[in-house]
Amino acid sequence: MKKITLLFALLPAMLWAQKKTKPDISKAESALQKFKLDEAKKIIDTTVVDARTMVDKKGNPTKNAAKAWYLKGVIYAAIDTTKNPKFKSLEANPFPVIQEAFTKAEELDKGKNESLVSGTFPGTEFPVPLTKAQVSNTLAQAYLVRGFEIYKAKDYKKAFVDIEKVLFFVPKDTSQLMNAGVYFAPAAEEFDKAIDYIKRYQAAGGKTPEAWLQLYSIYAKRADAIRATYKGKDKSLALKDEGYMNNINLALDAAKHLTAHYPANIDYLNLEYNIYTTVERFDEAKALMEKKAGLDPKDAESRYKIGLICEHQKLDDCARHWMEEALKADPQYFDAAIDLARYKYADAQKIKHLRNDTKDAKKRLELFQEIHKKLDEALPYWERCVAIDAKSQDACDGLKTVYFDLSAYDEKYEAKIKELTAKMKANGLEVD
Repeated sequence: MKKITLLFALLPAMLWAQKKTKPDISKAESALQKFKLDEAKKIIDTTVVDARTMVDKKGNPTKNAAKAWYLKGVIYAAIDTTKNPKFKSLEANPFPVIQEAFTKAEELDKGKNESLVSGTFPGTEFPVPLTKAQVSNTLAQAYLVRGFEIYKAKDYKKAFVDIEKVLFFVPKDTSQLMNAGVYFAPAAEEFDKAIDYIKRYQAAGGKTPEAWLQLYSIYAKRADAIRATYKGKDKSLALKDEGYMNNINLALDAAKHLTAHYPANIDYLNLEYNIYTTVERFDEAKALMEKKAGLDPKDAESRYKIGLICEHQKLDDCARHWMEEALKADPQYFDAAIDLARYKYADAQKIKHLRNDTKDAKKRLELFQEIHKKLDEALPYWERCVAIDAKSQDACDGLKTVYFDLSAYDEKYEAKIKELTAKMKANGLEVD
């Protein structure tokens, strides 16, 4: 009999220990306001699965069902963003729960209520209704701050996870769409998502050039990767590759947008020029550089590039003209100087070859003197190259060759060869 009495004495304590958490939206909300996230989570988890709380007698959602789901989303978001390890350990992967809760809440509420939860502000004791916009912006800011810190630490893939959480709450915010598309996604090598976010940003009215620059970069890199697969083959085959040309055209569209909206920006003109030369659309490349040259009389680079296009098109007089123009714009422009020097020496070489093929003694003598004349014309061009860059192997070798050829006409050039050779050695250049 004593044993039975003891058993009944223990029963109330056992029932208390097994007492289950009761569903109660108000208590869950109160616990959240006091930041008792463990308590809030336990209550809300019980609440959203309780049929009496969530479903009426007709089997329809109750008027509080939307609030229960919304509150669950806020509680789990607080768990996800807190730095308190005690609360952070309550759920290993909170965000899928957050997405489900907010989505269900909106499906049930259908925009009928502006506010579904209340919060307390510093220095106040009474709960204040929070609008959905306030909640969304607050949670978005929490994820943004955390994501930015992770981004600065260069853990780009993890940072991208947070910026996507930001956009769950503020999907139409152009600043965050730009952050995601232009910075976070490319850094995490999420290029398809970067394109998607940038297009959403632009559709929402975003106009910054950085978005177009990022699109250009992504498409150009994809094109380069396809072109690289033709290594060891004729790379012009890439021009027949549909994937390659599709990315090229998309990159070109981005570049054209930039040049159309920022016509005075030289860097943007260069992007469009690079595409044209890559796909061998040289007339368009030349027209673009002529436009660029017209914007700045001191722009040597554009003039030199026109010269290179003319050279590629085998228009030697055009090439020489624009390289001379480049040097007028910038007398220290080495690339233009050495290309002109090579053209001048090539003139002498042509006559030399003609002389070698000529058997008539008188004609050979005339051509010999003509070679001398052309070498004299080439000499100052090569001397200018060495003056611009005395450590250029190509410039010094070219000048030395001209000296050697001229030594056949005048012995003084033998001394010049020795002097130049000594300078080359002093500058660490190779000497034959």
